[in-house]
Parts: sequence; C-alpha cells; structure tokens
Amino acid sequence: MGKVFVVAWKEFLATVATKGFIFGMLFPPFIMTLMIVMMPILMNKKAPTVYGHIAVVDPSGLVAPRIMEAFSAEKIKERKDKKIREAVEEGSKAMGIDAETAEKAKAQLDSNPMAAANALTPETNLTVTVLPPTTSVEEARKEILKATGREQSAEETSARLALLVIPETTVRTTELNKEGLPDFSAYQLLTAPLLDVEVQQDIRNQTNRAIVDARLADAGQDPEKIRGLTAWPRVEEKAVTKEGDRSTNRVAKLMIPGAFMFLLWISTFTAGQYLLTSTIEEKSSRVMEVVLSAVSPMQLMLGKILGKGAVGLLILLLYSSAGISAMIFFAYSHLLAWQNLVYLFVFFMIAYIVIACLMASIGSAVNDINEAQSLMGPVMMILIIPMMLWMPILRNPNSMFAQVCSFVPMINPFVMVLRLSGSEPIPVWQIPASILVGLLTVVFMCWAAAKIFRIGVLMYGKPPNFATLIKWVRMA
Repeated sequence: MGKVFVVAWKEFLATVATKGFIFGMLFPPFIMTLMIVMMPILMNKKAPTVYGHIAVVDPSGLVAPRIMEAFSAEKIKERKDKKIREAVEEGSKAMGIDAETAEKAKAQLDSNPMAAANALTPETNLTVTVLPPTTSVEEARKEILKATGREQSAEETSARLALLVIPETTVRTTELNKEGLPDFSAYQLLTAPLLDVEVQQDIRNQTNRAIVDARLADAGQDPEKIRGLTAWPRVEEKAVTKEGDRSTNRVAKLMIPGAFMFLLWISTFTAGQYLLTSTIEEKSSRVMEVVLSAVSPMQLMLGKILGKGAVGLLILLLYSSAGISAMIFFAYSHLLAWQNLVYLFVFFMIAYIVIACLMASIGSAVNDINEAQSLMGPVMMILIIPMMLWMPILRNPNSMFAQVCSFVPMINPFVMVLRLSGSEPIPVWQIPASILVGLLTVVFMCWAAAKIFRIGVLMYGKPPNFATLIKWVRMA
C-alpha cells in the first residue's frame, strides 16, 4: 500500500500545486462576490427614458379617460414605487428575512426610491392621445411604422409607440357565453417593433384595468371598492422549530438541495476529469511505461483514483465550507441538517469512485483526448440525468419514481443527496439500503476498471469501442 499512497500523493500535488487549479478554485467565488458588490452600483445607473405617445380609439368613451389618468406622471411614479416595495416584501418573505431587516430595506428605498427600478424598468414619458371613433385603424397604424420604440429625446414625444383599439363591445355587451356570462370582445394593442417589453406590459396592464373599471362603473359598481374586496389576503407563514417559530424561506428550501447536489456534481466531475486527462497524458507520453516498472497496474490505478479523489474532496470541503459560512452569517443555519453533511461525504465517495473507475478505464484504453470523447457519452449521461431529475424529485422526494431512482446504480448518490436535503423526511431504511447499492456498484466498477486498466494501459494503436472494453473485462 505504500506505493499506492506515493502515487496518490504525487497525483494530488500534480493537480493542487498548479496555478490553474488555484485560479479555478478562486475564480467562481470571486465572480459571485464581484456581482454582489457591483449589483447595487449597476442598479443605480439610470436607464434611458422612453418618449412617445399612445393613441386610443374608444367609441364608448369610458376607457380612454382612465388610460389617460393611468399614464400621468404621478401615476407612473406611483406604480413604479409600489412595484419596488412589493418586490422587497415578497423577496423578504421568500428569503425568510425578518421584519426589521425588511423595514430597513424599505427605508433605503424611501431615500432613493428609483434605485432598484432603474436597472429593471426604463423611465417612461408617455402621453395619451384620444382619436375620434371614426378613425381608420389602417391609417392610425401607419404612424407606428415611423417609430422604433427606442425614442429617447424630448423632441420625439410625437412618436406613436402604441395604438389601442377598444371596441364598445369590449366594455358593454348583450352577448352571453356558454356559462351565461357576458361575452366581451377583445381589443387590439399595436406597438412599435422595438418597444421595451416592460413598457408593453405596463400598457397592457393599465388598459386591462381601465377596461375592467369601466365595465364595473357601467354596471353601477364602485371599482375601487370591488378591487379592495377581491384583493388577495396576506399570510404570515411561520415554521415551527425547537428554537421557536421562524420565518419560512421558500427560496432556501428549493436551493439547499440543489446546492448539495451541485457540490457533489462539481467535485465528482472535476476530479474525474483530472483523472482522465492525467491518465491520457501519461500514456501518450510513454511516462506510464516507466511508472509501471516500479508499481503494478493495480497499484497505479488505485493511487491515481485516491489522489484525484483527494482533489475532489478538497473542492467539496472548500465550497461547502464557504456555503455553510454564508448560511451562518445570514442566520440560515437552522435550515441545514448537519447529519446531511456526513451523508454528503459518504455519497461523494461512492459517486466519485464510480466515475473515477469509468474515467480511468477510458483514459487507459485510448491514445489521446479526442479518442476519449467517443467513449464519454455514458459518463456524461450519469452526470446529466441527476440534473434533469432535480425538480421532479425535489417536489416529491417520496414518490415512487424518486424511491426507484434511489436504488439505480451510478445515479443513486445524486438522487439520495437531493432527497436527504429536501424538506420531506424519507424512510430511514432507504438510506443504508441505498448506501449498500452504492458500495456494491463501487466493488463491481473497481473490478471491471482494474481489468480494463491492466490491458489498456500498455496497448497502443486503434482505439477500442465499448464492445472491446466489455471483451477485455470478460477475458482478463
């Protein structure tokens, strides 16, 4: 075993002592930190103002005045401020931020109310022009062709950015649908080709609201009172814990299982990729022949797997430590079940050894990296399938589908990490059973990889296909 550990230490140092590895480890956290720091600065950059006017054809005369009021400067500013505040409130609830912190965020918006909206929504300087009911739609739409939707100077306020054609039957009608309710007709919204999506959405929303208010008013009802009565009720959602009631965090409940699986995925794939490239490089440069004069093929393979496994474990420890530190800093540590870290380590070892055996087999059988690509399909499928199954399993971790996947060799480590870190407890017996399946898979993969490695490591020439690899396993 001494030679195995010598090889493992050499493989470990050959990877972690390089500038490329250090840069690759530090670059993603650096980019994330930079984004967090730069986002407030970027969000204070004022977006260009969109100038122009909206033309309205309204034979009923009930909708156009409401649209004109909706697009007054005061109403536009009021909507934008309300949108920001609602976003802060919803974000606070989703992230489990306490009321005091949420109020501080709202207070900051009061001092600079447009800061958050500038990066998300363009400033608008829109006016509303009411056209006669007899206006030809074809003639009116020609004015839109003269506009781009990107007019950004006060001289361009005459540009027609949108045309609303609202038939009278959109507001009042005697026709009934199959359910016996009024069958109102649709209205037309014609816009300039490059008009901002947010501006289009605002025009559509305010027109819809104006039409509904006009219908209610025409029916003798008070639109504001009806809107207040039909508003969605507010809910204060709390999670009951041993330490007391805590605000729930919907985002964290979704992201923590994904983060666990991503940690497992990235550490396994990165270490396996290092193993593949180093094996191919040593074989193609004939260094492998020199090494095999001192160690056996089995010792060499085990040493390489252990060495690159230590690299993967280092990646797992560094990134998970950073994530846990962030959770503790933001007071989210109560969302983390600490025993899941033990399971993460166990399933990492299972997943890595399986992937490493495949990578070592492929690397020893081919002559260069291009030949390896044709054999990488099954390996990539093992890594891609868990990503595809993430949401279905996370939404229902105890479904029959999720339970079956927990015992499918090769993908069961990823599935179990998802299920264990989810919010719904899983049957206890499935944890050791899944680990047992993983260990049996590891034993089989090591046995098969050892046979392929022993033959392929000194074989040159035509690269083998999968049929040849299976033949090597059976004959060795």
